[in-house]
Amino acid sequence: MARARLTWRTRTGRAVLSSCGALVALALLAGGSYWWGGPREHRMAQRVLDEACDGVLPSREMRDVLGDGPFEKGPGRVDVLLSEDEEGSDRAGDEGRTVTCSVTGDGVPVAGGGTNEAEVQVTVQSVPQRRGDDFAVDRASVRGRGTNPLYPRPAAELPPVGLGGGWRGLFTTGESATDTDPSMGSGATVVTLLDCARDRGGLLVTVDAKDEDITLDDPRHRAAFARIATGTAVKASGKWGCDAAPGKPLRTVALPVNADESVPLADASGTCEGVPGRGGRVSRAWESASGESPVEVCVVAGGRPELPGPAPSDETPRYHLSAFYGPYAVSERLDHERRHGEYTEEPGPADAPAGRLAGGGRWASAVCRDGSGPALFTVRDEGAWREDRSGTYDRHRTKPSAADLAYERAALKEFARRSAHAHGCGTPKLS
Repeated sequence: MARARLTWRTRTGRAVLSSCGALVALALLAGGSYWWGGPREHRMAQRVLDEACDGVLPSREMRDVLGDGPFEKGPGRVDVLLSEDEEGSDRAGDEGRTVTCSVTGDGVPVAGGGTNEAEVQVTVQSVPQRRGDDFAVDRASVRGRGTNPLYPRPAAELPPVGLGGGWRGLFTTGESATDTDPSMGSGATVVTLLDCARDRGGLLVTVDAKDEDITLDDPRHRAAFARIATGTAVKASGKWGCDAAPGKPLRTVALPVNADESVPLADASGTCEGVPGRGGRVSRAWESASGESPVEVCVVAGGRPELPGPAPSDETPRYHLSAFYGPYAVSERLDHERRHGEYTEEPGPADAPAGRLAGGGRWASAVCRDGSGPALFTVRDEGAWREDRSGTYDRHRTKPSAADLAYERAALKEFARRSAHAHGCGTPKLS
């Protein structure tokens, strides 16, 4: 029997050879994508991570949130302030250094769905050493900065949580008492504060991360966000000569308290522990664990009988107590000076260790001997966190009574005492 020949002249030959040609083309295309597009794209994506934020971003941790690329680098900057004896040297000065950057990617694929854009914004700042009793601020720098904060301030209407694992930092989703479904939030702020070796100040890392395809109810996503901050801190510490002792690798991070998670004030065991209840008029509390975060918050609930209309429930947040350590204490003093310094002759947190705050409330200070400067504690009668807090509340609020002022002082005294003790600081000074 004659053997059939596959040539371009026969129909069968044309069909078979065309199929083979298509397979070869696909193979070449796939091979070209692997040998050129794959490694090349990987190198380009890695270059974005290597160049952003002066090269202190942790590659693996960034990819755990942003995916494998491609990445797009947003606006950023590097600011270095050299001290006089270091000008002209190759070493970054201890007076101040700040790098900022943002990187976006396609995110990590989620089972059962696609990916949306994920974004990470990072700020790394050197923090100068301060005396434990030095609460003064540079007023010239206040005027020069305008409305820009000295350090990024994490949103903390509800208490943030500490990172744990030996890290001095916090995790917050910026939720407030008006949020109806905070578990669906896709963005968070993570802060890590390192103490440099040999009394050389510290490093503050602030990470704002978001991914629309995830929920922070999943502890894996919270930990992935947090590891960008801790990984950046470790790399910056080595590159900038900080030589700080790092914490342990983070496997999980607690979820910050949300609006539905108040507890009876009498049962408070964290940042609200010991805060008095004002004869039963203040009975609920929002709190987090104490002693782990450079910003601690306690919120207690009570009525506002001075407002017209229906009486508020015992779930209406009223008194907002905050503790600020290290750079956040400096920022709060600067912010108060910026907002009120030109409009009042009364001393503020940048002038005295304790007193009455302009606009209501009071502050106290405590000496901390860890080189981070004095801690700052405040209490404010926020009323209700309602949509009318900036309008109706201010118009109808009556002058605080002697009982109001006495309660503010008593609440601040107990809150500040416990917080300062947990952080190894001295007994707070109150006026």
